[in-house]
Amino acid sequence: MQLKSGSKYIIGESLRNDIASTRPVFCDIGKIEEFSKSKRIITVGDVTTEHVHNAGITPFLEVVDLKSRRGLGGDFKHVEGSIKVDNEPGTISHDLFSTIEECMKSGKSNRIEVTGEEDLAVIPIIFYSELDTVVIYGVPGEGMACIEVNEDSKKIVNNLINRMEIK
Repeated sequence: MQLKSGSKYIIGESLRNDIASTRPVFCDIGKIEEFSKSKRIITVGDVTTEHVHNAGITPFLEVVDLKSRRGLGGDFKHVEGSIKVDNEPGTISHDLFSTIEECMKSGKSNRIEVTGEEDLAVIPIIFYSELDTVVIYGVPGEGMACIEVNEDSKKIVNNLINRMEIK
């Protein structure tokens, strides 16, 4: 990944529409518990991360922005030791990409707290994940969705990244 510090990937309108048109695969806590027995669990979103923790599952990586679009009034607070990253809405910053890469390479559980928006973190997470990974993210008003990282999901993500504008 050849992004320079301070640069970012921009999600254009057609790409945003393509991402929005994909149909998520929904999963419940029971399915996530099953996944957690043999796969690395990564969560994106505060409500999703909270549900997974409440089920007694510790994600390998969690990416949150300390707010919820659902308006559920969750009391999301900074957790000591979290890595802080800036990421503007509709973009994936160099810092978010590189921090996710470092977390994946470290082999240790981590939490990234994003100032801005964390929704698109799923893309670099899949890019850098090993094939024994499941990414869980929230779909506002609908529930939790799961992506099992495999060769197909990696190809889709590579295609998305190649179509993004770099600024």
